[in-house]
Amino acid sequence: MPFLFVLLVAIWSTGFITGKFIVGFIDPNVYLTIRFALAGAIFVVLALIFKRPFPSRSEWPKHVIAGALLNAFYLSFAYVALAQGLPAGVMALIGSVQPILVTLLAFLFIKEKTSLLGILGMLIAIAGLLLVISPSILHTSSTETFSFWLAIMGLAGVISLALGSIYQKMSISGSDIIASMAIQNLSAAVVSGGFMLALKETLLVPSLISYALIAWGVIVLSCGGVFLLVWLLRKIPAAQVSTLMLLVPPLAAIEGYLLFDEALSTLQLIGVVTTLFGVYMSRIRWPAPKPQAVPENNVS
Repeated sequence: MPFLFVLLVAIWSTGFITGKFIVGFIDPNVYLTIRFALAGAIFVVLALIFKRPFPSRSEWPKHVIAGALLNAFYLSFAYVALAQGLPAGVMALIGSVQPILVTLLAFLFIKEKTSLLGILGMLIAIAGLLLVISPSILHTSSTETFSFWLAIMGLAGVISLALGSIYQKMSISGSDIIASMAIQNLSAAVVSGGFMLALKETLLVPSLISYALIAWGVIVLSCGGVFLLVWLLRKIPAAQVSTLMLLVPPLAAIEGYLLFDEALSTLQLIGVVTTLFGVYMSRIRWPAPKPQAVPENNVS
């Protein structure tokens, strides 16, 4: 299981890198529509090959809503906000409220409780994340301006992700995951296609880079990262999964340093360590007291 946690964070962190690469090559919702449509087609083929049962037609709306929230609304809002000028640091700051939202929603809708230690670890991880993104936030506040509505759009994306995460643990969690992912991705493609038409996005530069970005998004991000996220949400508490996602921006900062020669200060490195410690702490479970052995009655 720890390997899957590392894999989840590693894959999702590349989404930040992908978001940087597509600028100038593919418009956000053009990219997302193609990505979701191809991923949905792959899951349909897999479901047919392995003879996985599709949910009944009466259950389809639930899968459509889950896919629209977790995929289309989250990424469409976030990608458009970033493309229109919302700084990545501010988006990461907005995203830091996601585990808190998931914890609250999990308690309200599925009665999932989080320990005090888990909440404390989450808060420590968020503090570490703030240290990691602090240079970007300080730079933004002094030299850049952006529309208030872009921040609202980013927040709407984060709320969609939180709602989608909780929805995965509700009644659809008993359905076959491959068939469910087929419906969710195809429905997300329709929603992102609607955004594409509404915003009149048309850019798709035919190039090897564009095709590589699409392939990465389909195979690694959607068929790998999103599938793994949904699988983990079915297996462990939603608050634990969302707290793990706080590691994504710190890892993306390290990747930016290695791939784009972006600065990585001592304060940010301290933030990375603090986030790691907070996530680890949120997963600690106090050992349950061992039941005392009942003495046997001696029969003479």
